[in-house]
Amino acid sequence: MIDTSVLAAFLEYSPNPTWLADSDGRCIYANQELREIAALSAAQLGNLNWLELVAEEDRQMSSGLWQEARIHHQPYRARFTLRARDSARGGAADVVGTEHIAPDGSEAWLFTAVVSASCGKALPSVEANLQVTLNALPAQAWYARASGALAFVNGATADYLGLPSDHRLRFAADFEAPWDAHLIFLHPEDHLSSSKNWAEQMQTERPRDDQFRILGANGKYRWFLTRAEPLRDSDGQVKYWVGVNIDIDDKKRASEALDEARERIGRATQSAAIAELSASLSDKIVQPLAAVVANARAALNWLSSDNLNISQANAALEGVVRDGMSAGNIVHEMRQFFDNRRPRPRAIDLKILIEQVLSLQAPDVRNKGIEIECELNPDLPAAFADAAQIRHVLFNLVVDACEAMYRFEEPKKLTLRTGFTDDHVSLEVENNGGCITSVEHMLKAVVADGSRGAVVALAISRSIIVAQGGTLEAIRREGGVTCVRIELPRFSPLQAAAPSRHGS
Repeated sequence: MIDTSVLAAFLEYSPNPTWLADSDGRCIYANQELREIAALSAAQLGNLNWLELVAEEDRQMSSGLWQEARIHHQPYRARFTLRARDSARGGAADVVGTEHIAPDGSEAWLFTAVVSASCGKALPSVEANLQVTLNALPAQAWYARASGALAFVNGATADYLGLPSDHRLRFAADFEAPWDAHLIFLHPEDHLSSSKNWAEQMQTERPRDDQFRILGANGKYRWFLTRAEPLRDSDGQVKYWVGVNIDIDDKKRASEALDEARERIGRATQSAAIAELSASLSDKIVQPLAAVVANARAALNWLSSDNLNISQANAALEGVVRDGMSAGNIVHEMRQFFDNRRPRPRAIDLKILIEQVLSLQAPDVRNKGIEIECELNPDLPAAFADAAQIRHVLFNLVVDACEAMYRFEEPKKLTLRTGFTDDHVSLEVENNGGCITSVEHMLKAVVADGSRGAVVALAISRSIIVAQGGTLEAIRREGGVTCVRIELPRFSPLQAAAPSRHGS
């Protein structure tokens, strides 16, 4: 699926001429660069077939290639001259078009062009040596200039991309390509993250890995791991970026399939446990509830005007009370089963509990590449709660946050934050890989889709916190950040002296 409005907003100021066309070829969007080259307004372009942007001598060829691409549902690739108001802005362009389906089900084609600029510069000897070296490699390799502009791809890369034998990237013929010209080969969903990562690498001048999907000559995208190293001159200035592309598509898809299998197993295990618990609860509670109904029916019968018998009615109602209490005790026992025991609150130091949990989770957190940031108030007073149960809740929240970020490709960050008021001590567990909107929404999802373990853990955690006089809420913040906030009663000497209202 492709959202044309979102994509248009992203591509509006791209240095490459870019446009969208419907299945009939009508130009439904053209970015600023193309509008300036064609010297036409957005409204004027909206009344044109995109093929009218092609020079007359190349139009028939372009039309034939596009129809062939549509019939076979393959990418469109061509080199043609763009019509321009002046020769300085126009010229030969390498164009790639990919078919997408809009949210309303309609067909849309995304075209991106890279206009060649012939400046007659001689190729530096270092680049000639680079080309010979990289072409000898069986792996995909390339180099970019200091600006970040992709200059050259070796034979293995060119063959994968399906570039013609005279393509400029095979010979580093374009000295003035924009720094993000390589985006033409990437999946549209990867444009934003890739351009951001590449821009940051240009700024820091440090090696960096990135992952994105690259369009192959067969019309399919595959995942690649890309690493670029700076090549510096004698003064330490970056002159080129030399990179390699490693195909990780099979590994990535296998990993995703394994994760999905684990999720299905987890859901099946959870569903089986819930089914077993439901059956057990049903067996225990059906009998007293049936007795309640029978006794209530008898009491109504004895109180009717024709069969008025107060003593018998009283006996039946006493049975209702007895059996109702029996059902209530069963429910109470089941709740104790989940809660394990009643909370035994006392003065606790949240900082110590956090350190204990993070110490236990350190190896797993480190393996998942997650950065932990602790913003702990040094003047935090003691909370009044059950230390063992709060430790259990905190452990579950940290585990759930790490799992939420596990497949998140952006830098992973887990933040633990403490604070306090006159009455409460607060703890926040925040991560940038979740999508929780509210606890109530997540609890409804348990019934709606069978749930996942993390959801059940969140519901149980809230029950534990509420039982100790506190609150737990999940908050969705800007940028996809999920925060679970806990508030616990603040400890006072009077609480230590008084009998606990939570029971022993």
